[in-house]
Amino acid sequence: MSEENQELGEENSLNSKYEGSVITVLNLSLVTFLILLGLSMVSPILPTYAESFQVSYTLVGFVVSSFAVTRMVLDMPAGLLSRRFDKKKIMISGLVLLSVSSVLAGLAPNYITLVIARMIEGAGSALYVTTATVFLAQISGEEKRGQWMSLYMGMLLLGAIFGPTFGGIIADIYDIRAPFFAYAIITGVAVLPTLALPKLTNSGNGSLALEPREILRDMRQVLSNPSFLLVTFAVFTMFLLRTGVRSTLVPLFAANNLGMDSISIGLVLTIGGITTALTITPMGSISDRIGRKIPLALCLVLTAVITLLIPFSTDLFTLSIAIAIYGAVIGLSGPSAAYVTDLSPQDKLEISMGLYRTISDSGFVVGPLLLGFLADITATPVAGATHSGLIGMFPFVVASIILIVAFFVLLRADDPVKDRVQNEYT
Repeated sequence: MSEENQELGEENSLNSKYEGSVITVLNLSLVTFLILLGLSMVSPILPTYAESFQVSYTLVGFVVSSFAVTRMVLDMPAGLLSRRFDKKKIMISGLVLLSVSSVLAGLAPNYITLVIARMIEGAGSALYVTTATVFLAQISGEEKRGQWMSLYMGMLLLGAIFGPTFGGIIADIYDIRAPFFAYAIITGVAVLPTLALPKLTNSGNGSLALEPREILRDMRQVLSNPSFLLVTFAVFTMFLLRTGVRSTLVPLFAANNLGMDSISIGLVLTIGGITTALTITPMGSISDRIGRKIPLALCLVLTAVITLLIPFSTDLFTLSIAIAIYGAVIGLSGPSAAYVTDLSPQDKLEISMGLYRTISDSGFVVGPLLLGFLADITATPVAGATHSGLIGMFPFVVASIILIVAFFVLLRADDPVKDRVQNEYT
């Protein structure tokens, strides 16, 4: 046995005792719950807060995207750092940046400061989320990967469920800046359970992890798998939809077209989070049995349909129904990170997850900018209004078309889980 293979075997042995550990997964999931709780608390008020600086829908979209721009740029470096250094320290560094950026956003005296705060938040998110994804991939065994990652996603979605309502209530009781300070406190608290996580060894040869030649070689190996690229593109479109439609168009449509307040917008987004949680958690175990591609493909098609129905909402009730259905079909995708992990070389998970996060996070960047711009140029002006106008149908149609394209792209991807299950029954 070569020295490199021997080291890899020892690393796998060290990490195997955490494989399938519910306590470890719950611990990691708890931190992610707290982060998403805080992030979701500001989501219903962020577009309106940005709009208060007297900017267009396009610039409102950029406030949402600026977070993702930094995260996208730093996802790959975060993956490399997690390969070389202690993952817990990297995650804690990310949490500190999230807390600091939230305070800065809450104190922002102008639009530029808010954008800078969001970019710092993106840096913190890149460090935490990419490293946490690698951490989870390392402790999730092949047989239960979907189950454990769905448990993680379920806890994540609990934060998305309660966050918008809490954020709306806090903004209504205090002011529109208050949810940012609550976010800072929550991410600070999240450091405590992170300290209790086990220390994992790195996959592959950590001593070579930061050498450019080795990095490029590993990246080429990961990207040489066409299915990895096809699945990651599908996830890119889901991320585009999440920030472009759910976090930008829906709050603006609810506030400007329907005249809803922060509490009502938070309630609508909470309903969507609840229905997503109801479907995504069982989909993990189901995808372990039937494969990952069918649920994800079904999600893309149905989401394209329901996205077209959102702008036909006329009040709180009809918008809540539309977003409830939207949330349920989003959950059909299951744990997309499990699909990418299936297609990744297991000794290069840090590289794979860094690339996956970089490509998919570009959807976070493109979504708000593209759909915010389309909402701007197609908006119906309202005399005396401080906003750019009523949001029309066109940006929702474009989002739907992108999802349909992703569906046809995904059909060409391999599904290792489905192949393995079929082989077991033949």
